[in-house]
Amino acid sequence: MGRDPQLLVLRLYYSTLDYPVKYFVVVVPERALSPPHGAIWYEVQHLKEYADNIVIVTCERSPSVAEGWNAVFQAFPHEAWGVYCARDTAWMPGSLERLAGHMWNASRDNSIEVALMNWTYSMTDGLYNAFGFTKSALGRFGLFDENIYPAYFEDGDFKLRQSRMQPPMRVQVLHDVILQHGKRSEQRYSSGVQLPNDPNNEQQERHMRSFVDQRWHINAAYLRRKWGCPGDNFMGCQYQTPFNKSLPVWYWYTSKEQRALDLGLNARGGKMYDGGGVAVYEIPPGDNYIGWAGYKESAHVCRITGDAGVVTRNESGLWCV
Repeated sequence: MGRDPQLLVLRLYYSTLDYPVKYFVVVVPERALSPPHGAIWYEVQHLKEYADNIVIVTCERSPSVAEGWNAVFQAFPHEAWGVYCARDTAWMPGSLERLAGHMWNASRDNSIEVALMNWTYSMTDGLYNAFGFTKSALGRFGLFDENIYPAYFEDGDFKLRQSRMQPPMRVQVLHDVILQHGKRSEQRYSSGVQLPNDPNNEQQERHMRSFVDQRWHINAAYLRRKWGCPGDNFMGCQYQTPFNKSLPVWYWYTSKEQRALDLGLNARGGKMYDGGGVAVYEIPPGDNYIGWAGYKESAHVCRITGDAGVVTRNESGLWCV
């Protein structure tokens, strides 16, 4: 989370007070806690002063949705289950208690691996604005693909990976667990990424909307390359493994070079170049680079393996557990 002048995080926090939450975790960039102080700084100070279950995870820069998810789930590897909520959501009375009942049972009998919530209105395009995850499910699934940046389509990749795992992940909608998305008066889903952060700075808002729209198209193209999806139809994706390679379903790898590929790709002389003319990948002889997007099968990959709780930084720059 980079900005929040509407103080939505405080609304979310106060909607949890009817049930004892062990940790309320907020992920923010370091600059949000440094002068000049903005809305997030005041929210964090308020929570630190008036709540005793607050955990603040800071990132060197504004985290993407996938990076935020990964940071939280890695910070608490011993917890039996956890739940993610978008900042513009709020729990309806009694829902957290009912969710806890479902998730504690699931952590014992593995009947649910991913829990989705019910909403006060139809959320066909936004079901993953909140989801529960068990520890065993996270260990099987791995971490979320951070190439999807900063937002949009991380839930699409989530669903495609779920269905390709063996056995497929057990996903269940909890109809008695209800959340509100957006304002109480809203009856139609609109992504919180598009919320105006500073209505008094229209130029900045136009820039942000343009950036978000660009990322929508870039992330969609990345997902189509990764899973072999024809056109805009994510229901007909053909690959069962990432990029149709001999790789586990949970595989992903990112780097500065990978992010540079967003500028555009072209191949010549056995190498792949980004939009700035920089060679970012040497194409192996006989390899079909189309859809491969510059990945190296030998690269270190970040996922949860072995004994949880040991956090290290590997050469790829990713945090691993």
